[in-house]
Amino acid sequence: MDFDSALTVVGEFGRYQRKRFFLISLSALPMFFQMLVLVFTAATPKWVCPKGDRANLKHCKSLESCCSVDGSICNGAEFITNFTSIATEWNLLCGQTYKNELTQSIFMAGTLVGAPLIGGLADKHGRKPLWVSTYFLSGALAFLSGLSPSYYVFVTLRFFVGIFAGGGGLIIFVLATESIGPSYRGFAGTMLQVFFAIAVALLGLMAYLIPNWRYLTIASALPTTFGFFIVKTIPESPRWLATQGRYDEAEAILSKISVENGSGNKHVTLRREKGTAKGGSTGRSYGIIDLFLNRSTCVITLIMIISWFVNSHVYYGLSLNVKNLGGNMYFNFVLAGLVEIPSYVLTVLLLNWSGRRKSLFYFMMGAAGSCWACMKLQQQENLNAGAQSVAAMFGKFCISASFAVLYVYAAELFPTVIRNVGMGMATVASRIGGILCPFVVLMGEQSRSLPMFIFACMSLVAGLVGLRLPETKGRPMPETMEDLERSKQEDVKVIKT
Repeated sequence: MDFDSALTVVGEFGRYQRKRFFLISLSALPMFFQMLVLVFTAATPKWVCPKGDRANLKHCKSLESCCSVDGSICNGAEFITNFTSIATEWNLLCGQTYKNELTQSIFMAGTLVGAPLIGGLADKHGRKPLWVSTYFLSGALAFLSGLSPSYYVFVTLRFFVGIFAGGGGLIIFVLATESIGPSYRGFAGTMLQVFFAIAVALLGLMAYLIPNWRYLTIASALPTTFGFFIVKTIPESPRWLATQGRYDEAEAILSKISVENGSGNKHVTLRREKGTAKGGSTGRSYGIIDLFLNRSTCVITLIMIISWFVNSHVYYGLSLNVKNLGGNMYFNFVLAGLVEIPSYVLTVLLLNWSGRRKSLFYFMMGAAGSCWACMKLQQQENLNAGAQSVAAMFGKFCISASFAVLYVYAAELFPTVIRNVGMGMATVASRIGGILCPFVVLMGEQSRSLPMFIFACMSLVAGLVGLRLPETKGRPMPETMEDLERSKQEDVKVIKT
């Protein structure tokens, strides 16, 4: 029998899978922290020039914050907030302010490298060894970045943290969902996104309690030690083992799943694919180029690239608006995370009710409509800030939900033999979207409504092209390229009928 059929025999989401899913998801928190911690550690707090030090100065935004004629900071600065950042320690103000933003760009560049590189290695050498190595390396380097003696050492370390956190986060999702049956895979994939939202809220609380950037950076890395207690309890993905021709090992794990789930000691025999040999399902390894050699995978990959790029672009664009809502910075940050949780709950319901394709379409249209509403509100002479905030929050609600759908959808669309490579390509597109987003937001200085117009149009396009994807609800995950072709043919028959 195929792997998904075997899971229906031993239990699709029993005690064994629930326990390990929870442990893997919990272990992801420190990696999620690294994706967000620079919001605080690289922030530019409010500051004033010392009294009596305003001669030969040009004013920036107020009489208090000022820079010298050559763009350098005045002779010292007095910060009027109690938290520290790399900006306060290394005086990254005035002409040096760009370095604070550059830190996040360099980190994201690391995720660009890590996602396809580590994803490809995980497809060739296994999920667990790459998960363990990236998990501990990202934590160790994040810890060391909190001890950095200079700005350049700090950004170098953050680049490598980006490589391992970006690639490791991808593997966590794959490892957490590959042993779960098709009936519960959508639920599990969405619940993993809830842990990301929890990480946002926890990080906001941590930043409030730990206003020192060095201590906060170190604190964000310390939970990595949790991994020492769970490494032995997390096995290699039996689905991956089966694609490598290691059927005995995969069947042994399935037997353990059966026992712990209370299904009895059932022994299942997995289908032996022709040409399967140890080390590869077809005697060869797959790489990025294979995503485009087959028409089905090429179409899926291109649509996934568009969808992930747009989702990341719009998500971070709306997140920037959340930061500018005014009020307490920490409260706004926590709220930005908590608002995502109900969106994930709705995602679970929609995934099981209307499927992946329609859910993605609905949420993308919701995001497009929200951004369009924001644009119209910004064009009014009497700006209604409250209405704009409501529209922006609903837009973030929808785009967060569509992101959750994409994670589940992509994992189910790409065959096991090339799943991490495909997910890696999608993640690269996502990171590029996040990097380019600030440039679109800057267009708001010329036309306040232009960024929202762009976000609305991009969401509309992504929602429409997503309708070309095959539906995966309730279907076995493809393990080989041939499985994908069969799945596509079945989808065409369903559409015709």
